[in-house]
Amino acid sequence: MLVSLIAGKQMAEQIKEALADAGDVVFEHNGKLDSESVKEAFFSASRVSADVLIVDLDVFSGKEIISALQSFRIARPNTRIIIIAPDRKPGDEIISSIVGLGIYDIAAEGKESNWSEIIKNILISPPATYAQAARWHTGQLLNASIQTRERVIIEERPAGIVTIAVSATAHGIGCTHTALSMASFLARLGHSAAVIEDSQRPVFSFLCSVLKAKEGKVDGSYVVHGIDIFPIYESKDNGWNYDMLLKKIKAGQYEYVVRDLGVLDSARRREMYRADIAFVVASAARWRWHEVIDRIDSDFDVIYPLALESDVEEISFYAGVKGTAIPYCLNPFGRDNDSVFLKLLAPVLPSKKKKKSLLGISLF
Repeated sequence: MLVSLIAGKQMAEQIKEALADAGDVVFEHNGKLDSESVKEAFFSASRVSADVLIVDLDVFSGKEIISALQSFRIARPNTRIIIIAPDRKPGDEIISSIVGLGIYDIAAEGKESNWSEIIKNILISPPATYAQAARWHTGQLLNASIQTRERVIIEERPAGIVTIAVSATAHGIGCTHTALSMASFLARLGHSAAVIEDSQRPVFSFLCSVLKAKEGKVDGSYVVHGIDIFPIYESKDNGWNYDMLLKKIKAGQYEYVVRDLGVLDSARRREMYRADIAFVVASAARWRWHEVIDRIDSDFDVIYPLALESDVEEISFYAGVKGTAIPYCLNPFGRDNDSVFLKLLAPVLPSKKKKKSLLGISLF
């Protein structure tokens, strides 16, 4: 069982004790939340695919939790939500509104209760029904008198962390430049992105030094133009940098991880198949067509930096390898090729659907 957790520190410890043999915490926020940080916490939780979200009402000071929970239910309709409400009594306006959203797992025992045992019993029981939560429901949502028609945007997004692999047919083609450009593009869209170096010729450590990069979100990373970079160090001689960083990637709560794999070989080809989407950077020059024909699998998308559309059409016609041209852009963190990356990364980007709904109306 995968669990997301928003709770006070003491309560979080008891909940994790209950989960010792039952599940893993994949998202956690401890401590009080003010009115501005409530939505941010729930938005971050919605980015993680979890079976259960446990929410401690004592960390909230106002009514903002209602709209935040509503947004979370839209983003994660299949996640079970358990509300911890110490010492709350029927008639509580906040809990009444929560029940009105269709959330029925309410635990309202005393503050000094054995919450570890309470949570454990809830988790092993079927989800509560409205009949069990009816005593909390007054029949009205907060601000029910204001009935306005709003347009809700629902996003269908990939579950978990999306991995993007970038390799090249030869050194100097533009693999690193492309990996950085993709991550920078994702960051400009508002996503949390990281780049992990797994190439044969490490350069990220030097890059971070030249740019005087500051430390990133997690230990061992550096932040450059809004993206976290994980260099590979000369002393590392066993395994992939990506595999060694899995715990840190999880801790950083990245939505997208771009792997700079360097020159394509048999080992890196296997790594390409581990990714959600993979790209091979190649030259469109005629005298290098053999690199494209010999090395690239049809499962990988091909990128031709510094190429014209006519070059791509020519190699597609004569060599049978389709691809995408990326115009010259000196700065990998620039916006010049955003339209190209939007098309290339479309399969792993959130898609939006609009539908009308009446908000602020009692569900019962």
